[in-house]
Amino acid sequence: MREKQTMRDKKHKAKVLIIGLDGATWDLIKPWAEEGKLPTFKKLMEGGVYGNLKSTIPPWTIPAWNCMLTGKNPGKLGVFTFMCRSPDSYVFRPYFLLNKPPKSVLDIISENGKTVCAVNIPMIHYAYKINGCMVAGWLYHPSRPITYPEELKSELDSITGGYEIDVIEVEVLPHEFKEIEIEGKEAFLKYLYRVTEKRAKATEYLLDKYDWDFFMVVFVGPDRIQHRLWEDKDEIEKYYQYIDKIIAKLLDKIGNNVITILVSDHGFGAQSKVFNISEWLIEKGLLKLRSLDKQAKVRRILGKLGLWHFGKRLLPGKLRDHIGAGMHNIKLEEANIDWSKTRVYVSRGGWGDIYINLIGREPEGIVEPGEEYEKLRDWIIKELRKLGVNVFKKEEIYFGNYIDRAPDLIVQVDDTIHGINPSIGYGSIFSKSNGGNHRINGIFLAYGPGIKRGFEIENAEILDITPTILHIMEVPIPEDTDGRVLKEIFEEESELAKKEILYQKTYERERIKEKIKGLKFKRNCYITNSTRNKKLV
Repeated sequence: MREKQTMRDKKHKAKVLIIGLDGATWDLIKPWAEEGKLPTFKKLMEGGVYGNLKSTIPPWTIPAWNCMLTGKNPGKLGVFTFMCRSPDSYVFRPYFLLNKPPKSVLDIISENGKTVCAVNIPMIHYAYKINGCMVAGWLYHPSRPITYPEELKSELDSITGGYEIDVIEVEVLPHEFKEIEIEGKEAFLKYLYRVTEKRAKATEYLLDKYDWDFFMVVFVGPDRIQHRLWEDKDEIEKYYQYIDKIIAKLLDKIGNNVITILVSDHGFGAQSKVFNISEWLIEKGLLKLRSLDKQAKVRRILGKLGLWHFGKRLLPGKLRDHIGAGMHNIKLEEANIDWSKTRVYVSRGGWGDIYINLIGREPEGIVEPGEEYEKLRDWIIKELRKLGVNVFKKEEIYFGNYIDRAPDLIVQVDDTIHGINPSIGYGSIFSKSNGGNHRINGIFLAYGPGIKRGFEIENAEILDITPTILHIMEVPIPEDTDGRVLKEIFEEESELAKKEILYQKTYERERIKEKIKGLKFKRNCYITNSTRNKKLV
């Protein structure tokens, strides 16, 4: 039986279903769909609009989902990667322990009296009150509610045999998050399919339970299997076929009067070339260590000789495991860094964030703000680009009130550099690795009434999703949104194409200056279209 929502807008007809596929890439989906292996994807592509969805720089899960569901760049959210630097320290903590949750499209739609259901969205770390229902996503905080209403958890447990959030178990600790991965390929796949099946069952149940206007669910499985088994395309293909069948069932359940949008937070590719950024900083004399422990010394010697992957097989098992484990994601606060001589350092976790040890900001800063700071950044950019490493100054890609929290330089992963490793001890600047890693182009696909058929879109960005959703649902768009409405996806004679885009003035006059400043940035980073043809309401 459907639950009636007291704030429901009876006149509003538009309904939107968002299916998030973390890490999904057209590089895999498109050829498999064309070969008939993914019939649901093929049907949606032929009957709707599809194309690349440009992610954040760099294209990490966080902040990508946050930016997608707010329409704002990281400089306005204060969210740049999973691990953010605590003010006045060298300690990095999970971003959600340092930042208040931003107001998202979920909140805006709910506040406008429409019913919202949100399931497993990675930026939701605990469930909170909304006009509808909510299920927390990856990195959920175990001490907070997993569902809203709280009693919904027992319902989901009952229909799924025990609801599960993700295939990667996570412990949220005061200064970090700890991932506990499943050992063995077969055990991993079994767990992956079980979690995916439970997500699908929960989604089907909630689609029926609520008389919703906006429904969003995220399946994180594509990201998990591609990270771990990128070289095993047969297994990845089987999993996408499983997802294809789930999407077909969801489409059958919602009928023909719903606009369905498929999105991913980023794309994917091989991780065959990894940039060991701390090793480069040490080589250039920018990062100074007081000493290395025995594990690091052995690994560094083998790395310099190009013998790590060969030599580690000759070491006794316990010693090999001890050396390897000792150097995995080494924490800055435990790396014995000599801060009095270190000019540049990076965040732990492999996100590619470069920080200058700045006087007046860092506890033991040695680099003067101003000319010395700028010359150092320019030199680092020049030297890294000689290696084929693409790097940006923070003000080139971010703007907003929180830009002061951003890393001073940001390294991009792309088709040249596939991964970034902050660990110390490899002894080489680049190394090989298995599995997959993120790419900047994710997927976008829209299907349903008023949507063009068989149209391939260009220049869609992750910031455009929220304003497009709000336009479809006839909800005013916050004026400080950085994305644009993707009007080119609508049939020319449709109501969606003809109706005016409405914006809601939400912030004080001083912040207009930030908006104007944002318009000056290059398109290859972030550019806002939200000041074009606005009608404030």
